[in-house]
Amino acid sequence: MKTAILRHGFWAGAVIIAFTLGSRRSGVASSLGTAREAVIQAEVAKPALTPPGLLSRNKSSRPHSPDGSALEGLFGRVVPVGGDVSALVQQALRDPNPITRRLAFSRLLESLTPTNAAAVREQLVALGADPDQWRDFHYSWGALDGKAAFASAANSPEADLAATMTGWAAANPSEALALLDNLPAEMLGQRDELVASVVSGLSHHDLATATDFVVGLGQQGNAKAGELMETVSAATVSQLGPEAASRWAGSLADGPLKGSAMAKVAEAFVKQDPVAAARWTEGFADKEYASRTIERVGAQWAVSDPLAAVGWLESLPASSGQKQGLSGAFGDWEDRDPVAAGDYLYRMAKSPQRDAAISGFATGYAWQDPQTAIAWAQDIDAPSLRESSLTRAGRAFYRRDVNGAMAWLAESGLSEEARQIVLSSDRR
Repeated sequence: MKTAILRHGFWAGAVIIAFTLGSRRSGVASSLGTAREAVIQAEVAKPALTPPGLLSRNKSSRPHSPDGSALEGLFGRVVPVGGDVSALVQQALRDPNPITRRLAFSRLLESLTPTNAAAVREQLVALGADPDQWRDFHYSWGALDGKAAFASAANSPEADLAATMTGWAAANPSEALALLDNLPAEMLGQRDELVASVVSGLSHHDLATATDFVVGLGQQGNAKAGELMETVSAATVSQLGPEAASRWAGSLADGPLKGSAMAKVAEAFVKQDPVAAARWTEGFADKEYASRTIERVGAQWAVSDPLAAVGWLESLPASSGQKQGLSGAFGDWEDRDPVAAGDYLYRMAKSPQRDAAISGFATGYAWQDPQTAIAWAQDIDAPSLRESSLTRAGRAFYRRDVNGAMAWLAESGLSEEARQIVLSSDRR
């Protein structure tokens, strides 16, 4: 469309110039007309990679069909559902207009059947489907005919197995789950990958089923259960919203899986309403499994209101989550307003919480002013945290000023192991 407009605009401008020049250039108009026809003929003569009806991009020569969309009226008629599937594939992958390609690919998925899916796949391979098209096609084929789609994916060199299993689980969860219990021996090494795809598909189908399946995996000792619960949590947030998702996560049995669900939900909840997210989190503040949730709420809230976030974190019972949250909050605050963050640190009473806050501040500020960061880190009471914080700040110092860092290192009191870590830093 843009090419057509530019071309027509060029010719229109040329005609105006010819008219203005008058009789001195009387032959220009006819030559322009001849050239215009030559350009059009050359375009029509190009190799046909798209259905014939798509070659013309001039909307004035393409009356809008009452059956098509407004966009089709602008960019060209899309092959209808039930039409020539091969033409749809060509249009979806080769049409020059991105909107037409998307519309055509959507029609292609609508036209997909268990009978034509394998042939369509061959065309997608031959023409080079993009990653999104490849994923959506195999998701759809898995949903339509899971067994056939799986058999194809299991024996193909392309990356299509994950999308196939996700679509199969979304449309026919019982079949997909049964497959996991009867995997061919040669695919047992891929079981974790397949389970992850099935969980994703179950989340698209029924959140309760997905939740129960992951809880069962956790009870069996599956090391990936926490990650899989995060997948279900993300789908719950997407479908129900953060507030309703927080109630879902809170209803889970206490333990690590609940912690994984809460932490994932918290990421979205605190962005939508940090005060409500903080109130929700407070109900679990004394639980070890809620540590990551506290950390994420505090650190994310500090992006928009560090004073409120830090005050909230300090009000909570002492926990690893509280300290991690303070570290994250000050690590962000120092970047936005180091003076205000430093003033707050000065006023904090010595405590493990203050140590964590200083560690976060020093780690972040080291890239702006490593010497000031080192001075702060030296004020940490906890020996191990002080050394790790000084080591991180020292690495930033060494990258910026080798001679200055070497002089500091000689008097730093760091262990030999920590010194070697500083000296091994690559200079930028």
